[in-house]
Amino acid sequence: MTTLLMPSPELHTPSLTSAAEKRGSWYEIDVDAIRHNYKQVRGHLPVSVKVFACLKRNGYGCGAGAVAGILSSEGVDGFAVASLLDAVAIRDAGVRLPILLYPGALPVAASTVESLDLTITVSSAEELRQWRAALKKTRAFVKVDLGFFRAGATPQEVCRLLVMANAHADVKVEGIYAHMSELPTTKPSDASDQLGRMQVVLQHARNLGVRPAVAMMSSTEGVLNHPEMDLDAVDPGALFIGLPESDKPVRPVKLRHALKAISTSLIAVKRIDASMGPVPAIPGFEAGMLIGVLGMGWGDGYPRDIPKGSEAIVGGKRVRLLRPAHLEHLRIDLTEVPEARFGDRVVLLGHQGNQVITHDELARLWGTDMVGLYGQLRDHIPRLYTGSHQTNSREDLK
Repeated sequence: MTTLLMPSPELHTPSLTSAAEKRGSWYEIDVDAIRHNYKQVRGHLPVSVKVFACLKRNGYGCGAGAVAGILSSEGVDGFAVASLLDAVAIRDAGVRLPILLYPGALPVAASTVESLDLTITVSSAEELRQWRAALKKTRAFVKVDLGFFRAGATPQEVCRLLVMANAHADVKVEGIYAHMSELPTTKPSDASDQLGRMQVVLQHARNLGVRPAVAMMSSTEGVLNHPEMDLDAVDPGALFIGLPESDKPVRPVKLRHALKAISTSLIAVKRIDASMGPVPAIPGFEAGMLIGVLGMGWGDGYPRDIPKGSEAIVGGKRVRLLRPAHLEHLRIDLTEVPEARFGDRVVLLGHQGNQVITHDELARLWGTDMVGLYGQLRDHIPRLYTGSHQTNSREDLK
């Protein structure tokens, strides 16, 4: 047992620590926070409204399979992903709930879609034709573009697509959905306009007898600020890992960050001496200083250009990061922590002793917002799932 495990008793579980011990760096994911966030969301929704948890980008960097396992145990109705790899991770975690595949996969992957029992998305007659040719039976949601100018049939064309799809015995249309536009408009918010377009589509489909059983258009922002858009189902994602994406939501929620810590280890400690040659002409380097090398670099998600003021915590003390960053390594100034030793845990986000580096601080330093911070999490860094309940996912062992 190495010192990297000592600060957090939950990390002693051998099955959880194996990958972190091998790598020396890890993300700590708070299982209880994910459970709490789901309950916050579910508590604001009518019982009749289904929740399809959007776990795109590997569950916002927290591990799609593990997060799906947690939410499945809490009673979520299904999932939505853009990447087949995320769908594979969810199934590998033993979760058998429905998975909606957002636009992204092509019919060449039909055998994987069938083996994983996925529901695809279609946005045009050509997409429907190609998927039908590749699948034995096509289970689909039809997507409508209400003004996002992304995937989806236009409101003018979507009912024709619904009629076409329903005309084929080998096609089952399970739902219709849209994603609200995030593009700038001439009005502060055109959410009501988009809802109006969706309502026209649904009424037309109803008149034609092709209105699917499930209609959905609310992701995180819609769930929080537009209860009138609940319809039959919602597909928020950022909410579950603690990101409200809204300063003053209509539906007040108290969310907790799923990402509890970013930790790495000291892989070298040395004092600079004259035998190494001239001290680099880089701010922060001084003759005789004690430096440490971390087993994490810009290839692991840290900014390649280390932001001014960036710090880490080691031995319960905040220390400076030294430029430049390398693919798999960073340097820190250990002058104020002479007791630091090879193998010690170093915190880039989270608590150690009386010190803390917050999510807000890190996002500000990295020049991004909270979603951008989670988006920087790299899939090759091991994840440790800690809390009062452990997930059964084996993703942490990869």
